[in-house]
Amino acid sequence: MQPAKEQRQTPRRALKQVVRIRPFDPGLPPEYCTTFNVSQGGLYFATSANHYVPGMNVYVTSDFQVGSPLNRSVAGAVVRIDRLEGDLYGVAVQIFGGR
Repeated sequence: MQPAKEQRQTPRRALKQVVRIRPFDPGLPPEYCTTFNVSQGGLYFATSANHYVPGMNVYVTSDFQVGSPLNRSVAGAVVRIDRLEGDLYGVAVQIFGGR
């Protein structure tokens, strides 16, 4: 059996950064999460929320500060969900046009 081929197009960098994740669906709440790693085209974070599914569209705001005029959101889509220890999920988001 051969190892799975790496699908990443840009290198990942281990970076802990608070991001605001807001689903396109207004019925789902935004949340603040800490990234495990980031790349030019995406990010990976942990959450206890179980409403994320592959293909779900989200807005991502890096270094979110309440009331800051510098907040800038980018759109992306959930591409992978991993079950982590405890009651956590790892969520990979690909940023639209992030490459």
